[in-house]
Amino acid sequence: MKHKLNFQLWLITLIFYFNFFPNFSVKAETILEEINRTGLLKVGVRTDAIPFGYRNNNSELQGICFDLIALIREQLRKKINRNIISVNIVISRLSNRFELVQDGIVHLECGPNTIRTIDDYKVTFSKDFFISGIQFFVKENMAPKFLNSDGTNLNIGLLRYTNTEILIKEKYPKATFQLFQGMRGTQRALQAVRQGTIDGFADDGILLIGESIAQQIFLGKSQGYVLTPQPPLTCEKYGLIIPKNDPSWENFINTILNSEEKNQLLKNWFRSFNNELNLSQNNCN
Repeated sequence: MKHKLNFQLWLITLIFYFNFFPNFSVKAETILEEINRTGLLKVGVRTDAIPFGYRNNNSELQGICFDLIALIREQLRKKINRNIISVNIVISRLSNRFELVQDGIVHLECGPNTIRTIDDYKVTFSKDFFISGIQFFVKENMAPKFLNSDGTNLNIGLLRYTNTEILIKEKYPKATFQLFQGMRGTQRALQAVRQGTIDGFADDGILLIGESIAQQIFLGKSQGYVLTPQPPLTCEKYGLIIPKNDPSWENFINTILNSEEKNQLLKNWFRSFNNELNLSQNNCN
């Protein structure tokens, strides 16, 4: 009887403890601690966003994000003093990039992600690592129709699930819109402009330049196609998508993005974009 009473008292004490001390819990593992334990860095990268992530003519993955991931991996080796760190690449999309980070499937997602408040997901952004601006890819003779317009008689192409979709619909309320999505959305949109089924396609200038190069479309006056307006409608700051409430991981990533190594990485990439990219960058500050 005495043993039974002692057990009941112990059980009541345990219930009382957990009811009145709800903050008692095991400390959550940080991303740096997880990587140190597993030796695995998990990242999401889009493959439809030239020059940030794409497949070359040999179907090999390349882009700014892959070089940036290599830099992060190298700095991780020094940070946690671990010689071997493997990288798991998850192909992300516009429609799932936030869920991949929120659900812990990846530690970060790299792409042309505009820094803004995201209320629907438990994610945040790193500091910016690139700046671009919203423009239209249009036939040269159509460019004036997009200036000082409310969208009347314009058929505009947009990518679904983007910040650009929201902003352009607000700025051109009387336009009609055709939405593109999927891995080849931008490719199909530029083809639609060339075929005359839409009047223009709106996206960040750097992405329009990248896809134009991929399709061997020459941009500029007397070339048939241009980006308008100049300067861009907006200036979009890109950041990496990372989980909320992990300050050690956020500080680590931001330190890399502030580094001279990152700056040199971007310079090496942008040499191949010649004057078109430089013009887009200089007009968006």
